[in-house]
Formats: sequence, C-alpha cells, structure tokens
Amino acid sequence: MRKLLLLLLWLSAPVMAYQVQPMIVDLASQGKKSLVTYRLQNPSDSALPIEIEVFKRTFDENQKEVLVSAEDDFIVLPPQVEVPAKSYQVFRAKYLGSPELKETSSYRIVFKQLPLPNEDEKSGVKMVFNFATLVFVSPDGISAQHKSTLSCAKIDDCKLAITNEGQRVLDLSHFEYKFHQGKTVVNWAQFQSVTPGRFIMPSHTVELDIKPLLDGNPAVSAELINLFNKK
Repeated sequence: MRKLLLLLLWLSAPVMAYQVQPMIVDLASQGKKSLVTYRLQNPSDSALPIEIEVFKRTFDENQKEVLVSAEDDFIVLPPQVEVPAKSYQVFRAKYLGSPELKETSSYRIVFKQLPLPNEDEKSGVKMVFNFATLVFVSPDGISAQHKSTLSCAKIDDCKLAITNEGQRVLDLSHFEYKFHQGKTVVNWAQFQSVTPGRFIMPSHTVELDIKPLLDGNPAVSAELINLFNKK
C-alpha cells in the first residue's frame, strides 16, 4: 500500500508542474478583442520547454468533442519557448480565421510540455503535462437563445433537454433553474453536478438527468432565469 501511494504521488507530480491563465476565453472575430494574453507560471526548479498547438473543436454524432488541427486560424507568439525555473512567460494569441463568422466557433489552444533532452533516459519515462485552454470566437451582434423541454412525469425518468437555438455559445452558469412552480430553486453550483459541461454550442442539445435535484418530487415544468438579463 505504501508503494502504491508513493507511485500515485509520483504520477500526480506533473499536475502541479505549471499553471496557465486564463483557461477560458471569449474573443471577437476581429478587432482588438480578437487577441488574448496568456501567462504561464513555472514554479518548479527546472526549465520548462513549451510548445503551442491550436485545434478547432468539432463534435461527432454523440456530441463528443473531436479536435482538428487549426494552426492557420491563430497566430501564437512565441510558438515555442523554454520557460526558466521559478519564472513565467507571456504568450499572445490572435484570431486570424474568417471574420465573417455566422455563429460562435470554438477552439483549444494547447500548451504542450516537451521533455527535456535526455530526461529520464535510463528509465525511459518522460513526465509531461498539457494544458488545453478553451477559446470561443464570436462575431458581433449575435446572442444565445435557450429552449428547454422537461419530461418528468416520474422521478425515476426525469430528463431536462436544453437546446441552444441562437448563434452564440450558451453559458449555463448564467442561469438559475426553477422547478415545482418556482418552489425549488437550483443555482449553478448545484446544477453543474448533473451537466457534462458548462457550455452549449449553437444548434446543440444536452439532455440531463435532473432526478438528483428534485428531492424525490416529479416536476411538470422548468424555468431557466438568465441572471445577466434580469430587469
């Protein structure tokens, strides 16, 4: 057991190797707001070789994320660098894709840790860790539009489907969720426990099992209140 614990601690070491901020970015398709500045902090005692890769997010028939290389859609400077120990590096990424977007596009800008030359050469083990930041690029003048459908006649078969019928990505953390004619109010901190993620892309739908939120009582309606649009 002691050996297993030591192994788990050793395997988790890369998680704390470095940090990248911000992890989620909302950009415009052109102009000053099409640029983001990242800060990568290297708190370790060793230099950190980093390479940047850009991927566009697509989705398969099961709504699972599929990444496709999209190096031409962004320029990232520097594209590769060695961050000194106990130091940091600033990176700037600018969207260079089509400014004529009709709806939000989504990307992963990945900070890829490269192994140092001859690192762990004898054991053959190379400990690396990647940060995949999330980037949304949206044109001006568009908005998200949610539609919800509740099927919850029985508590053991209680589903809430949320569709984004707008052109901008839908952020579920902006909402408060009401059931039982408003008697049950669920905030995002509670609601996220039943979601696969915080965002819904345009024309996408997520179906959620909301039984854990309803305290054993079926519901006939659901109301999503956008906290950022309250009058």
